[in-house]
Amino acid sequence: MSNPLQMVRERPGVHWIGLVLAIGLGLIAASIHWTGLIAGGAFVGLVATSFRRALLAGLGFGVLVVGIWIGTLLFAGSLRKVLAMGELTGIAVLIGLTGPLLGSLVRAIL
Repeated sequence: MSNPLQMVRERPGVHWIGLVLAIGLGLIAASIHWTGLIAGGAFVGLVATSFRRALLAGLGFGVLVVGIWIGTLLFAGSLRKVLAMGELTGIAVLIGLTGPLLGSLVRAIL
């Protein structure tokens, strides 16, 4: 195991630590700027054991981000107003799901 990334992918205990760190870094990046969604997808994709799992991890990260966003809106009491925007809300959800999926494609390169 000459590559630290390979070690994270192959050792189960280290893999879970890497995945939690990748999710944490991705959430921080996504809270700062929308391009953080792509970075978060790349982070979780890099620690995935295969390309297929990287895509699933990217999609899962997107679902997590959208879920947190909806929870935040619900907590703030503005979910109804946001849902009333219709198509704009749909675009926001689509970006939240496809950004991390796009970022997870980095696994095909590395």
